[in-house]
Amino acid sequence: MSNEEFTPDQTQSQIQTQAQLPLSATLPNLTKYMNFIGLLSMIFGVIYCLTIIGAIFGVPYYIMGKRLRESAEAFTGYNSSSSNRDLETAIERQTRAFFILYILAIISLVIFAIYLVVIIGLLASGGLN
Repeated sequence: MSNEEFTPDQTQSQIQTQAQLPLSATLPNLTKYMNFIGLLSMIFGVIYCLTIIGAIFGVPYYIMGKRLRESAEAFTGYNSSSSNRDLETAIERQTRAFFILYILAIISLVIFAIYLVVIIGLLASGGLN
């Protein structure tokens, strides 16, 4: 954010143009990274789905990657057209992708905690000797 203050004689379009300059310079990089991470997530999701147990994580990973790629496409549309609808779509798809990642992270932490409890229990009982 800049420390410039807008004077009352500046028009709304001048304010919007000044606010969009940094965004239009960074959106192409953002969409490139989102497309790449989305593609990797989709590939790993398919690989996880090769096993029945892995499908529990694979399907959400695939969907998350798809949402990231849809978001990147909408951000590209917003960058070229400045359409509010494209921006809303991009943020909504990105929010869905991060929500899926949030749920998967919580599930992973719970599974890891259960794993630690089982390993500590086996070590304490001498079951791994």
